[in-house]
Amino acid sequence: MKTSVATALRLGRIRYLNTLPFYHGLGPYAEEVGLEFEWEQGAPTEINRKMRAGEIDIAPISSLEYLNHQDRYVLFPDLCIGSRDFSASVLLFSHERIEGLNRATISLSKESLSAATLLKILLRYKFRFRNQFRAERSNPKAMLARSKACLVIGDEALFFRPKEFLYKTDLSQTWWDWTNLPFCFSLWAVRRSYYEGRSVEVNRFFHRLKTNLERNLEDLEKLLREGLELDFIDERFPTAFGYLFNLNYSLDEPMRQGLELFFRLAHRLGVSPRPKKLRFIEVS
Repeated sequence: MKTSVATALRLGRIRYLNTLPFYHGLGPYAEEVGLEFEWEQGAPTEINRKMRAGEIDIAPISSLEYLNHQDRYVLFPDLCIGSRDFSASVLLFSHERIEGLNRATISLSKESLSAATLLKILLRYKFRFRNQFRAERSNPKAMLARSKACLVIGDEALFFRPKEFLYKTDLSQTWWDWTNLPFCFSLWAVRRSYYEGRSVEVNRFFHRLKTNLERNLEDLEKLLREGLELDFIDERFPTAFGYLFNLNYSLDEPMRQGLELFFRLAHRLGVSPRPKKLRFIEVS
């Protein structure tokens, strides 16, 4: 039996496959405890902007968005979007090996924030390179016509099949090989001002969100069939299934260590303020 609706949450959704386990079936499931949503969907940088502007209240934001505006947000414990090795959706495509890209100009997808900074960190501190960057609309073919390499993220990276031979570097795999730590691309956050006035509703939402994620991850085949109308005979099914299976959605201790190292290096690079202690909602 549904309870009466207590409040409407303005919820942000990144329009990539990697968020499907959070959202599929969430609306009806949350309505059972009196929560209703207004949805806003977009690329990571769009969701970041809308959160910053107060147009939405709760969303998965780029990890670097949190670092850049730490006093505006409070985090959900336990939840993230990350990878312990390869991600398959944060890729550098290039005409030559990454080892040959010193001083090259590299095109960056405008949809990216954390991944773009990760690339800059890897090139500067792992490879000791100096590069120039240009932000562009995400179109690998067009980007590679102007640059030796391009950074592409999300579903476009995951399903891109170039007709010509290209080198492909998975940035989270490169990070793992370098640091032996996972990489956290996105964090679930609530605007601090919203949380201070609606802590009860935020807690109810957090618990429903976490349980919904766990339910969906238990049966990825069902999730893809119901959420994307994909079944095992679809040519995209193995890619989508393997992708979700390999991602990590838990902000556990190793993931936090990787996140904190990324924050320190972003500050060292000069693109972000000094990191403070992570601040989480009080779970009740």
